[in-house]
Amino acid sequence: MSCRGVRNLVAALSLMVAVASPGVAEEAADWPKVIAQLQQHLYRAPNHEEARRQLAIAYNNYGVQLGEAGRWDLAVSQFQEAIRLDGANESLRHNFANIRLRQAYDAYQRHQTAEAIQALDHVVALNPELAQAYILRGRIEYDRQKLKEAKAAWQRALELDPAQTDVARQLEQLNQELPVESDFERLSQAHFDIRYEERVEQPVWYDLRDVLFEARRLVGSDFAYWPDHKLVVLVYRADSFRKLRQETPEWVAGQFDGKIRVSLPSVQRDEAWVRNSLFHEYTHALIHDLSHGRCPTWLNEGLAEYQGRTQAPGSLALLTKAYETQQLVPWPQLSDQLTMARPTEQVGLGYEQSYSIVAYLAQRYGFWRFRRLLKAIDGGAAWPDAMESEYHLKLSHLEEDWREWLPELLRGVTR
Repeated sequence: MSCRGVRNLVAALSLMVAVASPGVAEEAADWPKVIAQLQQHLYRAPNHEEARRQLAIAYNNYGVQLGEAGRWDLAVSQFQEAIRLDGANESLRHNFANIRLRQAYDAYQRHQTAEAIQALDHVVALNPELAQAYILRGRIEYDRQKLKEAKAAWQRALELDPAQTDVARQLEQLNQELPVESDFERLSQAHFDIRYEERVEQPVWYDLRDVLFEARRLVGSDFAYWPDHKLVVLVYRADSFRKLRQETPEWVAGQFDGKIRVSLPSVQRDEAWVRNSLFHEYTHALIHDLSHGRCPTWLNEGLAEYQGRTQAPGSLALLTKAYETQQLVPWPQLSDQLTMARPTEQVGLGYEQSYSIVAYLAQRYGFWRFRRLLKAIDGGAAWPDAMESEYHLKLSHLEEDWREWLPELLRGVTR
């Protein structure tokens, strides 16, 4: 399951805001005040079961409110009080589990793995039948290349909820990867967890680690972002990569899906081509962190192409042809151009045109604006609105300016 799929599942969790007594409901929005009133009532009548139940519900409702605001520690303390007062109420326990699951997902997005796993362990203790907990646990284990643990978690999720078709597809993919990747050699560094196929032949002139650290330094400088979590990098022989990524075109030799996956070059590929691929995929990793997966495809690929081409320029033949025949793709349609189901030439044009837009914006306005653009998109802005706000021009005017600038890029490039 994709990170976005996990996010949608967590967002869909239902939380019960139980209504207290009719007399209290009018003031239900101010839960600390309601709690204080009910505490006084229970103090005067400590054996009054209805007062105890109402106080537990008030703590529950305040916990829901705090959890939806992301105030996790305070929310947890409210639910702990609710369950202390009425531990037999399964609705309170399920609400507590849902809030802890949201907390786990929040920690996962911040790459706080230990915190996320601790919260998930508590979720399962509160509600062992919550499939979403196992889905997220599987994603965490998969991302850190603990494939057997991910498989067990996703199998349990499907036992609890067989309708999770995304999980079933991810599990099928994992079962294909497991025989190949379980025997990978491991080379763990400060910022990368590099794993490579035992049969990979690495040329003496080429050091994968050095290129990754260079990408971290150079691409990170452009985005002013250097992740403090380890990134898994999987290095395959070309035949193994193709076997596991049959859905990708033949010309694709790298992929980012939470991990960087690359195939080492055949004799036809040179060092510059491999550097291009690693810089390209590393850029996708930074974009994912900065936009939490919300970046539009064309901008994502354009930025990655821009960084990759600093290592190996590549051709712009398709873009040149489209410009000369007036077949450039309108910006709002560009992401659709990058669907792998399209013919190779159309996808190739999408990559080249996306690169050219990024190159134009970087030259005209400065690359540093892209980080602000990604953060605006992460904050919920539609990408056209975010671009108009960042560049202070209507999207149509930006596109028109780019078309006028394009001949400058195409002059003298490799055709």
